Amino acid sequence: ALYFGMLNQLRRATSTTTLGSDGKTKTNLSNTANLATGAAARALAGFVMSPVTVLKVRYESSLYAYTSLSSAAKDIFKTNGAKGFFAGFGATAVRDAPYAGLYVLFYEQSKASLFGHLDIAAPIANFGSGVLAAAAATAVTNPFDAVKTRLQLQPEKYRNAVSAAKKMITEEGAMCLFDGLGIRMARKAISSALAWTVYEELIRRAESKIAM
Repeated sequence: ALYFGMLNQLRRATSTTTLGSDGKTKTNLSNTANLATGAAARALAGFVMSPVTVLKVRYESSLYAYTSLSSAAKDIFKTNGAKGFFAGFGATAVRDAPYAGLYVLFYEQSKASLFGHLDIAAPIANFGSGVLAAAAATAVTNPFDAVKTRLQLQPEKYRNAVSAAKKMITEEGAMCLFDGLGIRMARKAISSALAWTVYEELIRRAESKIAM
């Protein structure tokens, strides 16, 4: 909800409007605008949610014996200070911002292609576009996800995202950057497609009510 709220505002601010042949106003965004707004919205949302993400990862990890979220929060603050709650944010932003930007770009291009060549219902086209966009964007950004997870689990072992990536490749080989790709791709494809299908439908209904 936070991401889509920010995205909607950014898209409104960067879009242009034209009058279609049917007499209805159409909102247009360039490929650059789709890429930039998706990336910016995700980076902002990621910063806000970083403390929650760090707590979740540390609490669920077998590397720590936390009995509650509050004990995890106290230990993180005691050991790393306030910055501990933002461990891995750089890697998260480097992963999520490009992912979101690429996703929006691929999604809009796929949707335009499907609508242009196939006579199918909008929800089906939106869902199909979401699956394709998620698969492509996930494959490109998975290395950043692998690095981010290491930084959050073992912040004392790595100085930053760059040193973590170098050390991972040296110790385990380049393929370790693609650990979990299949699972992440499947999860992202379904969740992103569903979220965007619902988002598009809500936007459509809101615009219909405004036009009435």
